[in-house]
Amino acid sequence: MADRSGWEAKYRSAARSIPDPDTFLCEARSYLPRHGVGAAADVASGGGRHALRLARWGFRVQAIDYSDEALRLCSERAAASGLKIETACVDLESPVVDLGIDRFDVVSVFNYLHRPLIPILKQSLRPGGIVIYKTYTRKQLQFGTGPKNPDFLLDENELPQLFAGFRHLLYRETCASEAAAALIAQRP
Repeated sequence: MADRSGWEAKYRSAARSIPDPDTFLCEARSYLPRHGVGAAADVASGGGRHALRLARWGFRVQAIDYSDEALRLCSERAAASGLKIETACVDLESPVVDLGIDRFDVVSVFNYLHRPLIPILKQSLRPGGIVIYKTYTRKQLQFGTGPKNPDFLLDENELPQLFAGFRHLLYRETCASEAAAALIAQRP
């Protein structure tokens, strides 16, 4: 993880327009409650592109990130779109992270990996809750973008193993313009 000042600078200079969410989130829509009933967490949310989409779908969303600037930007974007999103500044790599137990119906994580956080994410989901997780694999190194530290890159077929015990609804690994693993899974 970059130090906090690096993340703050990144989001201080970020465009105010809202980038589209990753297409995998849109694909995951068919696995979520139809009327967006429930609570959702967008973990490592950055400027909130996924949090905003979840809020548009009717979920009560908490955007969780390490950067105050990212969360401020998320809040500004939500307000400009007429949406309400709760934010929480959390060091997701702290050994004392607490996201609650049986709290969320949906947890989304995009482009972020900290393996010790996985059990915390799993317990934060209510029974029947859905995790939407997409991040880079080690093959991403060939593209020269994304994380360089192998600790932040998945091994082949590692993501389903991290969510063992969950019902896997959709899983894929791709290596085209980026190398990523994507999983939609349901807590039993």
